[in-house]
Amino acid sequence: MKKFNLCLCLVLLAGCARNPVTGKREIVLVSESQEAAMGAQSNPQVREQYGFAPDANVQRYVQAMGNKLAAVSHRPGLEWHFTVVDSPVVNAFAIPGGYIYVTRGILAYLNNEAELAGVVGHEIGHVTARHSVRQITRQQLAQIGIGVGGALSPAFGQFSNLAGSSLGLLFLRFSRDDERQSDRLGVEYAARAGYDPREVSHFFDVLGRLSDAGDRQTIPGWLSTHPDPPERVKVTGELGEEWIRTLGLAPDRLLVGRDPHYQAINNLAYGDNPRDGYVAEGHFYHPELRFQIQFPGGWHIENTRQAVFAVDPRQAAEIQLTVAPAPDGTTAEAYVQQLASRGLRPQSSAGINVNGYHGVMALYSIPAEGGTLAAIAAFIEYGSKLFQVVGTTGDYRSYRNVIEDSIRTFDRLSDPKILNVQPDRLKIYTAKQGDTLAAIAERLNNPRVSADQLGILNRMAISQPIAPGRLVKTVERGY
Repeated sequence: MKKFNLCLCLVLLAGCARNPVTGKREIVLVSESQEAAMGAQSNPQVREQYGFAPDANVQRYVQAMGNKLAAVSHRPGLEWHFTVVDSPVVNAFAIPGGYIYVTRGILAYLNNEAELAGVVGHEIGHVTARHSVRQITRQQLAQIGIGVGGALSPAFGQFSNLAGSSLGLLFLRFSRDDERQSDRLGVEYAARAGYDPREVSHFFDVLGRLSDAGDRQTIPGWLSTHPDPPERVKVTGELGEEWIRTLGLAPDRLLVGRDPHYQAINNLAYGDNPRDGYVAEGHFYHPELRFQIQFPGGWHIENTRQAVFAVDPRQAAEIQLTVAPAPDGTTAEAYVQQLASRGLRPQSSAGINVNGYHGVMALYSIPAEGGTLAAIAAFIEYGSKLFQVVGTTGDYRSYRNVIEDSIRTFDRLSDPKILNVQPDRLKIYTAKQGDTLAAIAERLNNPRVSADQLGILNRMAISQPIAPGRLVKTVERGY
């Protein structure tokens, strides 16, 4: 025990460092070079997970804004990276080492450059205050204290390529105190960079409206662990005024940048991108990968960049479709053998033909809490890729035919109309005399964007007359 305590003390002494924001000494077991290495390792995985927004103009816009804010932060010497990821959710996040990400979804709901400065500054604050590093240190100290050495990986995880250890950095949960500190730093950095810090509070009001509306594109990241939006509106508004006084800024000379922001986001994809897969009349279509499949009627379908899931209403069965994590040209038989060599051996397997494509259908038994799951897995050779469709259930007799019937609907996608589908796009419209958001929504006739949603996007009442010449966010129908 004495030897262990001595080792622990040596670790703690070696790990003391001064926090760049507070100036206080604190225990950290991650050096700045290790922090940068973590970010560099995770960045490619984040881009693969979320995708890279293809609009070069909007990437340059956010990069330029980020560089300006980083230069006035507490860690200007870091090699900062700012990226817009291709996700419709309203979110922004950071990983250690100076890697900041904003979604195209959050850009749509921001109303000016000053608000964006607050959001990006908030994420910079997580890095400058070393919040992730402190979380990692706490976890490491806990492991030292209780002697935990590893984790068990279930055999069923070998079906999926979704588990990347570096992506665990994204799921570190900051405390509400950390979030409040980042809010304060976001306001400070915005003010120091010449943006109007009073504008930062307005976006938190929009977060509250999105939450109240139950908008599914607002993910928990900005609402569950963060302070409540009304509190953030009040606190950041007061901080904005305080920083104007502290820095002796002239309020009328501070940058707001409404029209430049609108011009930067014009033509940005809005909502789900159908090119990454979409559901229509019970069918799932993937224009980019050129395949289609029909899931069982009434099942809930959820699509991500790595997989598409269909879940039985009673949650007694699930089907997951992914591209197998195997080199191009891998045969179905070879892949089944690879899984077997890693401990995942089928109870039975047989060759199948699915609409002209060769594959293997295999049955697996997966130990699970409270019993055993049956996994009916089909590995289908399609082009140079190997697709895997895996149905799992605890009620094999009831769901076997349902799962197999769905698997056998996998087929090539050839309809030009579906192959050429395009996403909805944010379009900046110059209002004319007599315009209201209700009238604009009626003209647009987009079933996915109501007048109320346009109201949240533009922060206006839908029946409110719009001054001629005012720029308005609209959403042009893509499919």
